[in-house]
Order: sequence, then structure tokens, then C-alpha cells
Amino acid sequence: MKNTKYGIPSLRREFPSDEACLEFIFDSLHCRHCSCGGKYKLIKGRKQFQCSKCRFQIAPTSATIFHKSPTPLTLWFQAILVFSNAKSGISAKQLQRELEVTYKCAWRILKLIREALKQGDDKLDGDVETDTAYFGGRGYSGKNNEDLSRVMKNKSVVMGAVKRGGKIRAKVVPDASSQAHGDFLRENINPKNTRLMTDQSNRYNLVATGYARYAVSHKHHEFARGDIHVNTIETFWSHVKRSIKGTHKVISKKYLQTYLDGFVFHYNNRHSDKERFSALLGALLRA
Repeated sequence: MKNTKYGIPSLRREFPSDEACLEFIFDSLHCRHCSCGGKYKLIKGRKQFQCSKCRFQIAPTSATIFHKSPTPLTLWFQAILVFSNAKSGISAKQLQRELEVTYKCAWRILKLIREALKQGDDKLDGDVETDTAYFGGRGYSGKNNEDLSRVMKNKSVVMGAVKRGGKIRAKVVPDASSQAHGDFLRENINPKNTRLMTDQSNRYNLVATGYARYAVSHKHHEFARGDIHVNTIETFWSHVKRSIKGTHKVISKKYLQTYLDGFVFHYNNRHSDKERFSALLGALLRA
């Protein structure tokens, strides 16, 4: 699919004013025609629409993240686009510079955007790769990994699954136990019509029953056997870790899932800038 470029100039042409943003929000959430037969129109100088017949009024930003925000809607839309186009993530400091707003304003906008990006609950099928990654923590495990268990206690465990050519999931799990692996598989991957690709970890041995599982043995330097591999999900982990290190430096365990939701959103909407922006704006209006 050809990527449709959509940047700030395109955004300003489509949404040149707060009124244009309000019109879009209203049309996304409400019908222009009132039940009385009248038609809703924007009240000049206000953020409300009024029926031409019964005079009933609707505030389209009510119950959205834009409600009572002192930030102009044009800046909100610009922030949403900047976030949407930043596949490696964006820090509050960078957004502050982009929008020329306060750091507090930029931080709040990003927090609200990330909190709205919940991953779907439809299960993956087909050729699905799954893998575990570890984020955060400090310390050196030693030359022979003698302190590995101590270092791992400080890390967050994340499980991921990706349908080749399709969507991805990434969830923080309680630990790296077989039970956590099994819970993740059952919640995110449909065993029917699925080829499950994993590494050689014995944590899958019991919990992957019911799945057609195919494993590669990394410890024997086997990274692919024909089309059996987990390279897609491992590439995603590498991208996320590089992005965190380069953009955010460090992310606390408390907020890790919301940041992962952002990376998952970008991956699942990777084909078109305009469609990704529209999907993000739609998610924020539904949040």
C-alpha cells in the first residue's frame, strides 16, 4: 500500500481554524439533523452547536479529551499529527518546542494521547510470531551471568505477538513464567488456523498445547528454518528499545504499557500518514 504523506501544511489546509476543528468533531460524534426536524449549526464565538428549530444546544467537545482545555483545537490537532508521524516516539520536551507551548501542556497532551490508545481484543491468527522482551532495570549481570537473577528482578517483562503482514500486540505481563506465557497466548492468539512461531524456550512446552507450534533454536545459532522464524517480532523489539533510549531515555514501569500502546498503534497503522492521523483522532474522540 502506497504511503499517503500528510504533514503540517496539509493539516492546516484541512483544519485552518478552531471552528473547522469543531465542525469535524461535531460531525464525527453527532448527526447534523435534530429529531425535531431542525439542523445544528455552530454558534459564532462559542464551542456549541444549536438546533435551528428547537434551539437545543450541544457542546461537541464534552466528554472528550478536548473538554475545557485552554489549548486551542488547532494546536491539539497539530500535536496529534506530530505524535502520529513520530514512529520512534516524541518526548514532551520535543513537543514543547514543536508547538511553542509550556512543558506542562506538552506533557499533559502526550499523556492523554497515550492513555487513549488501548490495544484491541480481537485475536491474531494465521502465521503468528510470539516472543518475550525485557525492559528497564539497571545493573550488570557479571561476566558469567552470576548476578543475572538480581538484575532481572528490576526489569519489566513484555510479551508480544505479530501476525505476519498484519497487526501486533505487546503487553506487560507479571513475570516470565509459563503461566504468564499461557495467559498471553490464550488472550491474544486464536489456536485455529494458526501457525505459532516461537523460540526454543521451554516455557511454551505445556502452555502452547492446542497450537501448531514451530520453534527455532537460538542457542544452537538457528535463527530461521525456511519461513519458521521470529525475526518480525524481534525487529519490533529492537525498534522499541532504540526509540526509548534515543527519545525517552528511560520509562518507568508505571507508564511502560501506555508507551508500548503508542508503538503498537504506529505499527498497526504504518501504511498511510493520513489514515494513521485519522485513526488516532478517532481513538481520541472515542476515549
